[in-house]
Order: sequence, then structure tokens, then C-alpha cells
Amino acid sequence: MSYSEEMLAALDDQDLVEAKKKFASALRYDDDETLFSLAEELQALGFSQQTRRIADKLLAKYPDADDVRLILAELDISDGQTDQALLRLDQISEESAVYPQSLLSAADLYQSINLPEVSERKLLEAKVLLPDEPVVDFALGELYLNQGRYQEALSYYQSLTTQGVDFLAQVSIQQRTAEALSGLGDYEEAIAIDEKLTESIATDEQLFELGVLYQQTHQDDKAIQTLTRLQQQNSDYSALYRPLVQSQSELGRYQQALQTAQVGLGYDEFNLDLYRLGAQAALKVGAKHQAEALLKKGLQLDPEAQSLRLMLAQHELETGQDQESVDLLAALADQDEADPQVNWLLAQAYDHLDQPDLAKQNYFAAYPNLKDNSQFMRQMAIFLQSQAMIPELKLALKQYLKLVPDDADFEVLLLDLEADDPQD
Repeated sequence: MSYSEEMLAALDDQDLVEAKKKFASALRYDDDETLFSLAEELQALGFSQQTRRIADKLLAKYPDADDVRLILAELDISDGQTDQALLRLDQISEESAVYPQSLLSAADLYQSINLPEVSERKLLEAKVLLPDEPVVDFALGELYLNQGRYQEALSYYQSLTTQGVDFLAQVSIQQRTAEALSGLGDYEEAIAIDEKLTESIATDEQLFELGVLYQQTHQDDKAIQTLTRLQQQNSDYSALYRPLVQSQSELGRYQQALQTAQVGLGYDEFNLDLYRLGAQAALKVGAKHQAEALLKKGLQLDPEAQSLRLMLAQHELETGQDQESVDLLAALADQDEADPQVNWLLAQAYDHLDQPDLAKQNYFAAYPNLKDNSQFMRQMAIFLQSQAMIPELKLALKQYLKLVPDDADFEVLLLDLEADDPQD
């Protein structure tokens, strides 16, 4: 038995002290072929330092050994030494037996540094060299799926299915097929695949994907059932709570939605969607203090969360806290491309605070974006009437009546104004 084999046996026995001794002996006495095999075994086991020592020794002795160079490149990738890894990969000859594998390693590396175009070129070159290799098809499918190129991804996953490949790298090819179909909007076909995958034992990811598909297709009862099953299977799967709250709210189960949001925040306290959805559910059941607390907690985590800020400002406006609403929104109104909802809320708050000039300024700022909103136009008309701004009021009434032509009260008001001004 070689020292390399004795080292591996010691590792199997979890005797690290003995393994260290045998490794030193292997470096000194074992032949190069045995050492290379040991390097491959150690790399697979995650012993990077020992693998590198062997590979460095062999490459110094055989500078044209591309298989050794590839091992070192893969170690460099694992250690985050991107430049060194790319240099080694570029040095591998196109005639080398490991050249196709080097293309796959390079593709992974380029994708990790956000150069998907280069990654794609490497994979397509590997596809030419290895036309029947499932790993290449899988890598291309994963690349295209991550890029949102669902039709291209689907073709590679379907090719794997045709080849009889059900799993690769512990990934279900059928699940990936369903993801690609979902991305293409083929929800029914995607759901059919996921339902079959989850008939008995199912992974967390499979249940989550199916639950989200149900939620997206407004099958909220099934979404709740599936996501609750996932929660029972793994309550730490924090992504499940947002779609579960959404489906519960959609069915009017607001108390459950509030409780689910609070549970979800226990697993992911930085999920701003759960603060927003939980606050919405709290308001629906009249739990105003809980809603306010959720919104304020979310804003403590992210003061720039505009959706939370708008909700809290709306809540404060409705509860007579007009100045607090202004304090929340005034800074947002000065931003470029501010949400017109900000100006609308500010206009109402300033009106309540008897600051008509600022109310007018914000109504006019919101008007270009909200002039097709009948509720906004009605409020603006009432404000203009209260300020006796007759020319502006008539224009607002005309715009409002385009949207709500059967509002008799406002139609009479416009007729009266026009009768008082025969030049109109």
C-alpha cells in the first residue's frame, strides 16, 4: 500500500495526526502518478492546502502538465484568486485532454464575476467539443435561466430530460424545467410539473416554487395549503412568508395574514415587504397601533423605504396627525422624479394645516401624473373651490367630469360657474 493510500485510510478513520504523517511520506516517496491521484482525492475532500502542495510540486517537474494546471486553477478559484486562475486557464492548450473541462471552469468563473457573455462563449465552445455531455447542457441551462432567457434555458433542460437525466449537481431537471416554463408564462404546465414533483416527498424549493405559482395565478387556497406545508416542513425558509401573507390577504384572512407576517419577521427582520404587508393586514382588522409600529420599525431599518413612508404618512393623515405626515414626506417631495402620491398626501396635509399655498403647490405638482385619477381630481376640485380659485376650478371640474361624467353635483357646479362668466 502506498503512503497516499495509507493517508486516505487515516482520513477515513478520522485520524488527522496519522494522515498528516502519511501525507509527508507520500510527498517524499510516492511516484508522481500516485501523487496526482492523491491530489484529485484530496481536492474532492476539500483539503485545498495539501492538494496545492502536490500540484505545485508536479507542475514544477512537468510544466506542460495541463491536468495539474487545471487543478491549481480550480484551487485559485476557490481561494478567490481570480486573476491567477484566469492566467492558468488561459495557459491550458486547446489540444489538451482537459481543455473542455477548463472551459467549464472558466465559464463558472466569468459568471461569478458578472461577465455572462464571456461565460456563454466558453460554454458554447465546450458544447462543440462535447456535444453529448450533460454537464455542458446543464451549465448552459443554468446560465440562460439566471439571465432570464427562458426559452433557451428550456431547450437545454428538455435536452437533459431526453437524455434521461433527472438530477445533476443535486438539482432536479424537472424543477428547472418548471422554472423556465414559469418564466415564459406557461404557468399551467409549470404547475403540472411541480404538482407531480411534490406528490410525496418534496424539497423546500419545490414547495416554494409551487406555492408562488399558485399565488401568481390567483389560486390562493392552494397557495396557502402548499406554503403552509412548507412552513411545517421548514419554518426557517423565510422566503415563504411574503407570498403566504399575500394569499391570506387576498382571501380576506387579514388576522391570519398579520400573524404570518409577524412570524416571518421573526425569521427575517429585514424583510421590508413583510412590514408593509403586515401593516396593511393590521389596518384591515383595525389594529392601528400594530400597523403604525410595524411601519415605524421598518423605517428604522431602512429610512429610504418609500412604500413604508407613504403608508405611514397616509395612516397619520387619516388619524389627524397632519404635521407628522408632512414631516415624513416633505423631504421626498424635493427629490427628482418624486412619486406623485407624495405630493397628493402633502397637499391634503397642508390643507388640513391651513397652509393653502403649500397645498396648492403640491396639488399642482401631482396633477400631471394624477389627472386621470378621479379621486385625486375630486379632492383637487374641492380644494380649489374652498380657495375660490375659479379659473383653475373650472379646468379641474372639466377634467374630473371626463372621468366621472354622471356626477350631477359637480356638473351643476361647473354650469353655475360658466353661467357666472359668460365670456367662458
